[in-house]
Amino acid sequence: MRIAVRAFNDNPGSPVIVFGNALGTRMPLWTPVAARLADDFQIYLTDLPGHTVTAGDSLAEAAAPLTVEALASGVVESLAELGVESFAYCGVSISGGVGLTLALNHPDSLTGLVACATAEKFGTPETWDERIAEVRSDGTRGLVDDTADRWFAAGFLGEDIATGHLILSDLALVDDEAYIAAASALKTYDVSGKLGSITTPTLVMAGAQDPGCTPEAMSAMAEQIEGAHFVTIPDAAHLPMVEHPDIVVDHIQEFCGGLGEDTGLD
Repeated sequence: MRIAVRAFNDNPGSPVIVFGNALGTRMPLWTPVAARLADDFQIYLTDLPGHTVTAGDSLAEAAAPLTVEALASGVVESLAELGVESFAYCGVSISGGVGLTLALNHPDSLTGLVACATAEKFGTPETWDERIAEVRSDGTRGLVDDTADRWFAAGFLGEDIATGHLILSDLALVDDEAYIAAASALKTYDVSGKLGSITTPTLVMAGAQDPGCTPEAMSAMAEQIEGAHFVTIPDAAHLPMVEHPDIVVDHIQEFCGGLGEDTGLD
């Protein structure tokens, strides 16, 4: 499948970093981080199907259900169309799962992986069926209040007058069928027991107050990946790139500094 990919900057010859978003968020999610990295990297932003860029085919009428494996393959294929053959991938939540799947299924394409606020498996098929039913009933706007408590650490939305609220507005505006298609992909996503075969240099990043992808769970996940580094972002929950972009940038720069000089461009 084809994934919408947009260049964030024009920095030819520099190492490539590709960013992937959380379920219910749009391509600008990582821009506070990307802007701080733009002088040193060629940056691409990817979209979950239908979240920012209208999907070419109806997601509701697709012949086959969306899967995380298909998303990972789509990232590789869509970047190859742009002349990008290898890249570091930085994904959060479902896109962290895409990153782990890239490391498992497409290791030759990856120079490095940043797996942020993610998991080997998200919930159960039953919990996703409940979420999907809620969206069918009330739309993505009905998810905003509960999601705010998961995405952001206590007090953040009261202190931040713009960014967090814009991200929640994006959730309310995401096409319902696009959200449902990506949520359905998480019903079948499960890389449990497979992470030991990952050879890609990996940074695992957790938010200290993430109630779902807890630091304890992510530390245990990192221990399964040989040589993986684990960091915790203080005073952050599920979207640390929104809450503390400067800290996230520092960790990404330090990690990518040890990845070598391959630009990834043909």
